[in-house]
Amino acid sequence: MRYPYAASLVLLLLLVYTAPVNAQVVEDTSSVEFGFDDIVEEPPAPATESLGGWLDMVHISGRFDVNFEVQNPLENEALQQRSIRNYHKFLFLKVTPTDRITLDAEVLDLSYYEIGYDLSSRFNLRAGKIWVPFGATPFHHYYGGRQGDPFTGLLLPNVWSEFGGNLHGQVYSGDNMAIAGDLFAIRGFQNELGQVISFTNGGADDLFAYGGRLHLSLGSKIQAWGSALYNEFGVEDAEGQVLLWGGDLLLDYGLLDVPFLRDLRLRAAFARAEVQDDVLVDPDNNSESWYFRYGDYAEVSYRGLRVVTPRVRYGTIIDFDDDVTNNDSHNWEVALITRIQQHLMLLAQYQFNQEEVNEVDNDLFRFAMIFEF
Repeated sequence: MRYPYAASLVLLLLLVYTAPVNAQVVEDTSSVEFGFDDIVEEPPAPATESLGGWLDMVHISGRFDVNFEVQNPLENEALQQRSIRNYHKFLFLKVTPTDRITLDAEVLDLSYYEIGYDLSSRFNLRAGKIWVPFGATPFHHYYGGRQGDPFTGLLLPNVWSEFGGNLHGQVYSGDNMAIAGDLFAIRGFQNELGQVISFTNGGADDLFAYGGRLHLSLGSKIQAWGSALYNEFGVEDAEGQVLLWGGDLLLDYGLLDVPFLRDLRLRAAFARAEVQDDVLVDPDNNSESWYFRYGDYAEVSYRGLRVVTPRVRYGTIIDFDDDVTNNDSHNWEVALITRIQQHLMLLAQYQFNQEEVNEVDNDLFRFAMIFEF
């Protein structure tokens, strides 16, 4: 068969329309490289009854996937590349020895591990290799409409965890509005002056970054986040600085209780890094030597088709605003998601990856099977 991905699409649709009527509808997103929040935003809660003793303190959950991929699926066979890959083999551990102390960790790859302590009913302190509170979730960031490399990221790390600490507080809670905030300090980004800064390499031991996030909830259907981080980098006689900021918006299912619109959900976000580098930026073009990196995305999901959820996502990325390069792109994605059992999900996904210059044949079809418990 010339286009093998077509058979996978047919298989997915057959499974969709033969699945039980009460199958669970998936309500979240995926990425160009399959991510955690294709399933849910937080690790799944263990479905175990209270057994007393240490079994009440220790909870384990996990996620594992198998992906069949075809790169350049619409080209001739000489340009196609087929592969079977695994992106995630995660085992989550949560330990609550007391009502005020919690340990959260991913124990296979140690993607993160943090200790939490409840200072009061409104404030919590976390330290360790923490999830950095930037954006709606520390899991996979889709700025540019996709993640990029599955283990590093496109603009920000796919799983952004870093050594440091975070203070979380519930600022206000009312009947129809809630405001929460985070203040954090983590290892800062190091970068060689004269090169476009990368946020996917992790922090440096001798640098610190400071930031915060504000979360606004209006009822249960509207949520917005504003995030910022500041970091200095460089060496003694040549210093640079970066201000990373962004915003996220969620308009959830049922916001407008009218036919069709009640089954739509909108997610959108952007992130922008303002960077000062007097070696990289020509002072004749910018007297203060600033440049920026930028990414955004918007996606719409529809849950009104029995047990399958279609999704469309679009995003742009600007790697370095002074030049248009092959790292700048805009991307479209269409996907179908269904859950055929409580712990098993299927995803069919097609991505149109469009570079701004020197177009690369890197469109991608993926069929994924995901197990979670």
